[in-house]
Amino acid sequence: MKKNRIIALALVFIMMLSLATGCGKKETVVSGDGATRTIRTDDNNSTVLAAPTDVKELDGDQALFDSYVYSVDKLKENYDEVIVLDARTKEEYDKGHLPNAVRAQWQEWSNVEVKQDSGEWAVIQSYDKLSEFFGKLGIDGTKAVVIYTDTQAGWGEEGRQLWTFRVFGLTNTYILNGGIKAWKDAGGKVTTDATNIVAVTGPTANPNEDLFADTEYLAGKIDSVNILDTREDAEFAGTKNYGEKTNGRVPNSKHIWFKDFYNADGTLLTPAQIRARVEALGYTTDKEVVLYCTGGIRSGFSTIVLQLAGYTKARNYNASFSGWAGTDQTIDKTVLKELVTYSK
Repeated sequence: MKKNRIIALALVFIMMLSLATGCGKKETVVSGDGATRTIRTDDNNSTVLAAPTDVKELDGDQALFDSYVYSVDKLKENYDEVIVLDARTKEEYDKGHLPNAVRAQWQEWSNVEVKQDSGEWAVIQSYDKLSEFFGKLGIDGTKAVVIYTDTQAGWGEEGRQLWTFRVFGLTNTYILNGGIKAWKDAGGKVTTDATNIVAVTGPTANPNEDLFADTEYLAGKIDSVNILDTREDAEFAGTKNYGEKTNGRVPNSKHIWFKDFYNADGTLLTPAQIRARVEALGYTTDKEVVLYCTGGIRSGFSTIVLQLAGYTKARNYNASFSGWAGTDQTIDKTVLKELVTYSK
């Protein structure tokens, strides 16, 4: 009898320990092979995952990468022949920027005057307005534009600005790999001197709307396209948001945090590494992928990243989850305790 009581008490203890562990603050992310990692909770400062290994670059990968990205060395070699665009805040710009750089944040090219849940918040301005904005910065389409931010601290703004240019139809536009940190690390100078901007007539739009998706487009293809959520782990898991009407995610979506397309030093993964990360979700380059975040900034960056890795059917859902939730679309509100990992 005493022995049975001891066994019973032991079982109760084990059950209580299991419950206590399950109710703890840390959640796990589970992959198909059973590997786990904790859900990152340090917001935009979370540590990025290690780059995929054992990958194979394809013929044409470097040329495709170079059609979207400038290296620091290439920028130094061609500095006088390009326009450098700082996509950070004015405060950050004033503390030190690349010589003769002009500046524009994504907000300046987007509709942020409306409410976040309006369905139109953060959507890029009309092509006529964009042309006017570009012209005031001295951009007429005749010179290449190279965009930079602080890639380690930022939210993918350089990619959002590049995506905006590419939707508009300016293809001689690029992001600086590694951003301002890579520039400084390579001995590049920064300055607080004001840039003398000579305004020009803005370029004529030649839109590429294959890069763009709105709410109606995604709602009509919800069961037929691959959907990629590029927000933080906790946002996708349904436990936080950045001003959207509700927590949750677009139904059928899978997840890669946008910063997991960077290395720890803020440089981009290679095309093969990007493909490995995305293919781990079952998303292959021949299929359409619609990406979203809160307002199309992180997903705008990620759309460019997928494009340079061969995902030619990648689109940015510009209004993103703010627009999806704000217009009362169907939302998966299940709070997730485990997610599919995408490490390889």
